[in-house]
Amino acid sequence: MDNSNIRIMKNLIYIGFFLLAVVFTGCQEDLDTEGVSRVTTFPTFELTDGASVVITTGTSFTPDAMVTEGDTQLTPTIVNGVDNATPGIYTVTYSAENSDGFPGTSSQQVIVYDPAIVATDVSGNIADIGRPERKGVISLVPGTTNIFFGTDMGFGGVFPLYFQMDGDVMTAIPQTLAFGQTSVDATYDPVARTFAITINPAGFSYNFQYE
Repeated sequence: MDNSNIRIMKNLIYIGFFLLAVVFTGCQEDLDTEGVSRVTTFPTFELTDGASVVITTGTSFTPDAMVTEGDTQLTPTIVNGVDNATPGIYTVTYSAENSDGFPGTSSQQVIVYDPAIVATDVSGNIADIGRPERKGVISLVPGTTNIFFGTDMGFGGVFPLYFQMDGDVMTAIPQTLAFGQTSVDATYDPVARTFAITINPAGFSYNFQYE
């Protein structure tokens, strides 16, 4: 057998070994992934009292939720920031991880109000005096007698605001404000029927009137 034939035989042998190695590796990979599921079930949250809860000042509130992963019940971690002594809009956060380590969260809004406070009804459609094209709607929060929600009371877009009316006295109550703002100075003029809003720390001021 000449040298060229020997080289051909060697190449064929090498190719044969290579193909065997590929087949063997593929089988090993199949065995390594055999029985491993790529489907995960994320935590499902069912808030016992619903997504929004209204309580009166002094009433205790105990966060509760049913959290499941398929048929398995999970125990959630609860962050409860409710101050039941102070009228405000508070958030309770529930979080849990499934068996694969994937997290899930759900939030609940708790509205605290003082039923002893008698409010002037300031519900209605409003517009920015300086920019009438910017409009908003003020409505009484269901389940309360003195807490109102304005859909837009500042900035160049929607700046929602919850506030309390004690007679004609308007007060922005504790809540998470849009755009990272920390507080709002708010007053209502019952004669002119206008609202004056200053948003802090931005320092932006606005005046609204009824349409």
